[in-house]
Amino acid sequence: MRIAIYSRKSKWTGKGESVENQLTMCREYIECFIEDSEGAEIIEYEDEGFSGKNTRRPQFQRMMKDMHSSHFDYLVCYKLDRLGRNLADLANLMEKLEHKGTSFISIKERFDTTTPIGKAMLYFSGVLAQMEREQIAERVRDNMMMLARSGRWLGGNTPMGYASRKMEKETKVGRKKTAFYLEENADEISIVKFVFQYFLEKQSLTQVVSYMQTNGIKTRHGKEYSITGIRDILTNPVYCTADIVAYDYFYDLGCQVCIDQEELDGQSGLMSYAKTSSSRYKGQEMDCIYWIISKGKHRGILSGSDYVKVQRILECSKDKGEHFRKVRNAVSVLSGLLYCTCGHLMRPKNYPASRVNERGERTFAYLCPYKDSTHGEKCQNKNVHGNTLDDTVCGELAALAKPDGEFIGMLEELKDSICQSESLVTTERDLLTKELLKKQEQIGNLVSSIKRLEAQIVSVQYIDEEIRQLDTECGELQRRIDEIALEDEVNAEPSEAIAHMEKMLFDFDKGFSVFTVQEKRELLRSIVEKIVWDGKEAHIYLKAPAPDKRWGHLVSFLES
Repeated sequence: MRIAIYSRKSKWTGKGESVENQLTMCREYIECFIEDSEGAEIIEYEDEGFSGKNTRRPQFQRMMKDMHSSHFDYLVCYKLDRLGRNLADLANLMEKLEHKGTSFISIKERFDTTTPIGKAMLYFSGVLAQMEREQIAERVRDNMMMLARSGRWLGGNTPMGYASRKMEKETKVGRKKTAFYLEENADEISIVKFVFQYFLEKQSLTQVVSYMQTNGIKTRHGKEYSITGIRDILTNPVYCTADIVAYDYFYDLGCQVCIDQEELDGQSGLMSYAKTSSSRYKGQEMDCIYWIISKGKHRGILSGSDYVKVQRILECSKDKGEHFRKVRNAVSVLSGLLYCTCGHLMRPKNYPASRVNERGERTFAYLCPYKDSTHGEKCQNKNVHGNTLDDTVCGELAALAKPDGEFIGMLEELKDSICQSESLVTTERDLLTKELLKKQEQIGNLVSSIKRLEAQIVSVQYIDEEIRQLDTECGELQRRIDEIALEDEVNAEPSEAIAHMEKMLFDFDKGFSVFTVQEKRELLRSIVEKIVWDGKEAHIYLKAPAPDKRWGHLVSFLES
């Protein structure tokens, strides 16, 4: 008999419904109420620090994967909402359990999913769990809006031009209450003011970036400004003053504006909350209707009318910018792979249409945009004839694909070493699994002996301590087995990856000459990590065909 126990808690507290307490209660329930469970294999899955709003939880996903590959007789959890608070997710899970013939037990609600009334009660509880989740989200949003009205800085990276200042005040009951607010950083705020002024004058992100790079103006972390970094500054409401123009702009966008019109003073800056989703989703920008806009305690530096003017310019140039980033050159094979030694991606530039090579192709050059934007002051790397470089790099790669080539031999040696490594990992996993089963069997025997020695308190205490020690050792063994399993997933059949690399090289050699430019680019991306041009030589870096394997780079000689 195999039994799965699932536990979850959104935040670690160490008390109440902690995952440890959930697991303990589930184990006790299994021992008392599930027949023939004495020698059952119990697999525990713990998700600590994960919300039940969706199923993107590592241990939950692992449980579902295990359920798909092998049968569970029971799935036991403390409460239904530990599995999730989304009705659709719960319904999908119950359907899979029914399909697999797995009985579901919630030890608090005592559901019996084998009866129609039991299923109905389960789905009804799912509706209540989803309603509770939505109520929690609503309460969080209400609290966020209350905090927004206070103008506080709620943490994270402070915007360019400001620093966070800690303020404490004593409450009526004698406790200290701490809050953070933004205050100007004189050196940085002057840069921000210039960015807005220069952009309004030039109406071009590229020209702003070019000016910053040419004059050596860098971010607070010592890095060069990028188009994305400048855009982030220009779109941040924190620099905009709280006036009627700004109020109307954000209100018309559909934002939740937490300012009364009589509070608009034209001096204070704005605060924005919920502009991006949580870090779990990589800070993806939310729709405007979720933004919360309020008045801050700091001073704004840009009037509402100028801020709105900046946003209009950005909106008009957005489509143009996206179009510019597309690869429009119909000849350049190395576009997106070729880098300058200064670290910037090189881009193709066509020569006049009348200039063609012997194959009738339009000629072009690869150039460094950083060299262009700084007028050669920050980068002096030479441009390179694109058609010639494409041919030379492709010829170098074709030579690698020869059956008697050195690289094919290296791949075969790597495949042999990985097979040996996989064999060692499998042996370790098998040994650990046997040891784990042995200790679990010892625990089962000790538990049986406790039942026979209930009257002998001293003996029971001794056995209980031994069980605890064995349980700790089992936990360590299981963790190591899980680590090995995770390594297996990450390294997912490296031998196949090597075989794929060999096939790609073979296809490159045999069919490259008849491929279209787009097909050549895609094939190159499957083999090449990047190519670096230093003014005289093109350094080719191949993709590692297996994890944790480092490959030397190949050098293709080419005079510019």
